[in-house]
Amino acid sequence: MPKILVNSVPKSGTNLLMQIIKGIPGVFNEQSISYDGEHFREVLKIKPGQVVSGHIPFTVSFSQELKAHSVKQVFIYRDLRDVAVSLVHFINNKLHQHPLFPVFQQRLLTFEEQLNAIILGIDFIGEEKNNAWGIPYYPGIYEEFHKIYEWRKDFTVCSLRYEDLIDNETSKDKALLSIVDYLWEDLNELKTDKFQLLHLMKQNINPAKSWTFRKGKIGNWRDEFTEENKENFKKATGDFLIELGYEDSNDW
Repeated sequence: MPKILVNSVPKSGTNLLMQIIKGIPGVFNEQSISYDGEHFREVLKIKPGQVVSGHIPFTVSFSQELKAHSVKQVFIYRDLRDVAVSLVHFINNKLHQHPLFPVFQQRLLTFEEQLNAIILGIDFIGEEKNNAWGIPYYPGIYEEFHKIYEWRKDFTVCSLRYEDLIDNETSKDKALLSIVDYLWEDLNELKTDKFQLLHLMKQNINPAKSWTFRKGKIGNWRDEFTEENKENFKKATGDFLIELGYEDSNDW
């Protein structure tokens, strides 16, 4: 059995992918790995058959460490615009320990303002500086997450787009079979074939069991972004969406 790291950009289907992987017979023990400069290396200690999840930025050295410890990484990412919208809702509704929660409650009251803070970043003032994360400002979503997206360029990783898991059954099946092919060269030890395994992985999907799940809709940013949000996003991220393949130009 492989050692499996489910790594993801936050709000990109982490729990969905964990459910899929945990549908594989013999895979066990969901555990989150925090990223604080040290504890994310706990993933190197996992056992065969164990799966853990995390939001770990890319570095060449950590990629090499994962390979040296025979840890296989399945990485999932999503359109950063949908990530931004989802993050605003998540902070307001569930993640009240986030430093931006009091800002959203007391200073930035409209969704447009809150989304601009997520996109551009914001300096904390007064009591906002006394947050649990001990940070004086929020840097903006691109600054916070773009190094996680770099895993998609690592040829030792199985990279997936969130959209491919929910767009249609054909794209979902193709993505799930790519996971199976990445984790195993030979399925004989599992005493099953890849299509039976595909069925088991899909059968284990249950959004109701994910406390972070809200809508999971593709392109929800179109319903939420104002023209000001769009301009600020383009200013903050440059050609990032083009690099990811979500847009052909900055004319969107």
